[in-house]
Amino acid sequence: MKKAFKILVLLISISSFSQNKSENEVFKKIVGHEIEKNKSAFYIECKKPQTSFNIKEFKIENEGFVISETILNEFEKNNINTNEVWNSELMKQLEFNSSHIINTNCLTQEETEAIFKDTNKRQNIISISKPIFDNNFENCIVSTISSHSFQNSSGKSYFLKNVNGIWTIVMEFNYWIS
Repeated sequence: MKKAFKILVLLISISSFSQNKSENEVFKKIVGHEIEKNKSAFYIECKKPQTSFNIKEFKIENEGFVISETILNEFEKNNINTNEVWNSELMKQLEFNSSHIINTNCLTQEETEAIFKDTNKRQNIISISKPIFDNNFENCIVSTISSHSFQNSSGKSYFLKNVNGIWTIVMEFNYWIS
């Protein structure tokens, strides 16, 4: 009984490590993509908003994109709402030009609101959601929200695939603006 319990604890620990490592790698990939795309400096918000995912909408919007029904079902099953935040230590590990990321600490909701209120000008604050992985951590969906003011934001989702140990953006979808 003790041996079975130890094995179970070990398997849970390995799974948790794998998920955290994959989340961190996806975070770095998305930040790098945002730097490449925007060419302007931005803040990163700490809170991980929930990734928006709906199988029916995904199929309609991405008609012709071939992905197994099993993986789509795993995405939907693994999409749980959490109140997690990105670790500021992860931000400090990013090896990007410091001129792109305004602050090496991610922003709390209160800090984000204060920036909008105090500066009264357009900002670029990016929120990166908690990634949704398939059960094998080979595919992932993550969403971003770019906030420019209290009433102006936009967002999209990314489909990523782990190719030879490197997370690769396969496509962007689910664009919105307000």
